[in-house]
Amino acid sequence: MIQSMKAHINLGLNTERVYILGKKNAAFIQQLNKEAQLFDKAFVLEHPRYIQQYKSKERLLYIDKYMLSFNDAGEFS
Repeated sequence: MIQSMKAHINLGLNTERVYILGKKNAAFIQQLNKEAQLFDKAFVLEHPRYIQQYKSKERLLYIDKYMLSFNDAGEFS
């Protein structure tokens, strides 16, 4: 997995931050990042499928959370 991620990064991806969808995915990616030092900062967001399946009534709150996360990271600045 680390080799695959490095291959993608070598295509010219910005590694200042990474957005991780899902807490289980986050634990895995953060462990890889600890070993390989791939990304400077990680933003963990709820997985869209989880939101749609279990939190659909609150989806607008999650959309706001996504947007705030992007804004805090400087995506739209």
